[in-house]
Amino acid sequence: MDLPLYEKIANQIEQQIQEGIFLPGVKIPSVRKSSKQLEVSVATVLQAYSLLEDRGVIKARPQKGYFVQENRLKLSTELPLETVKQEQSVHALLHKLLHVSQDENIVQFGAAIPKSHFLPIRQLQRSVGRLMRLEPEICAEYEFTPGSLALRRQIAIRMLDSGCQLQPNDITITLGCQNALMLALQAVTKAGDTIAIESPAYHGVLQAIEVLKLNAIEITCSTVTGLDLDQLEMANQQQDIKACIVTPNNQNPTGATLSHQARQRLIKQSNDHDFIIIEDDVYGELSYQDKRERALKADDVYNRVIYTSSFSKSIAPGFRIGWIIGGRFQAPIEHLAYVQSLAIPTLTQTAIANFLENGAYDRHLRKTRATYQENLARCQEQIKAHFPEGTHTSTPKGGFLLWVSLPTDIDTMKLHAQALEKNIGILPGLAFSLHNQFGHHFRLNYALNWDYNTDIALKELGKLCYQQVSKN
Repeated sequence: MDLPLYEKIANQIEQQIQEGIFLPGVKIPSVRKSSKQLEVSVATVLQAYSLLEDRGVIKARPQKGYFVQENRLKLSTELPLETVKQEQSVHALLHKLLHVSQDENIVQFGAAIPKSHFLPIRQLQRSVGRLMRLEPEICAEYEFTPGSLALRRQIAIRMLDSGCQLQPNDITITLGCQNALMLALQAVTKAGDTIAIESPAYHGVLQAIEVLKLNAIEITCSTVTGLDLDQLEMANQQQDIKACIVTPNNQNPTGATLSHQARQRLIKQSNDHDFIIIEDDVYGELSYQDKRERALKADDVYNRVIYTSSFSKSIAPGFRIGWIIGGRFQAPIEHLAYVQSLAIPTLTQTAIANFLENGAYDRHLRKTRATYQENLARCQEQIKAHFPEGTHTSTPKGGFLLWVSLPTDIDTMKLHAQALEKNIGILPGLAFSLHNQFGHHFRLNYALNWDYNTDIALKELGKLCYQQVSKN
């Protein structure tokens, strides 16, 4: 027997609330608006809303309308996450974990996103506010590819610290570093081509490979010395490798930094074996040393390095401002960027350009780097004190990510699920490989406001590890 029309409408609205379209406390469409949208009578909508009130889903407020009850489930991201099976793709795991990263009730060890405390929020707020007052038309203007000249000029100035001598025309602004990496891969490869990647690798690279239908050879990345160039040499002798994606400074997730000698050797290999280096330098500015490490691009004597970076880890993740230096591929990269996005938001580009110009960025970086280094020491101390014997951590020289290796009988996918039940987020090692690797590893973000709760969360993680060891 078919349900009455009003009951079907009530069920539809309740489903929308369960799916998070209408949040707790939010006003739902008025009776008259719903009547027009659904092409039914006002009386039918009133019956549906009355039924929803009886169910405790919505509540009427005199002269204001109907609102979702405050005690309804908020977002589906607050529901317990089931363990993602190993045979599922990397992006399925990441899709779930990215939603978790937005939950303020969870200690966010998992996402590589610094807490707002470590970002120049107030300075950017002033910059954006000033622009909106003095140049309100800026929101209506397109900033076509290659992007804001003022911002590209400031980036060229900053790149001097990395050893690169550039002109603004060498730079194309992108929608973050992920977009820059995609553009680089699209410019130098086609579906079916083979590329070399670090292992463990930044999970965004793995997703790009999947989307672009590329084949990848995983090259071991040591937590101390970085990319294994002997392995890369052997791979080049056996395969036609078109490109190698590498993070020479503070690699994600290991934190490794390549030595000067390794950089020289990598650049020579690229010329000897005719492949392109795609450099991801998104953590380059977060070195704990007084002077940041040089970029590979600075020593690119063969014009084989495509450089990518962004301000997402140091200024404003939500602004999505990155850049790419394409070298010999600059023209096709600019064309791809134009076709895919046409333009980058003008307001955010101008706000960051102004922030860089006034000198506040260097002061911000000095303070942030020092705090990250302190947090790293605290984190390693807690892990040493509370995790099982056989646990090892990387020793990053910059950035804010720690690679944790647990005893081999600990499954970090199970640990991830158990930790979530205690409102602790981690990113399991399986997210950093195309193959079934790093099952007893996880990545830990220490760009957090370090307090009592952070210490407690690490102790809880240690207890969960001990529980797995005892069961095995």
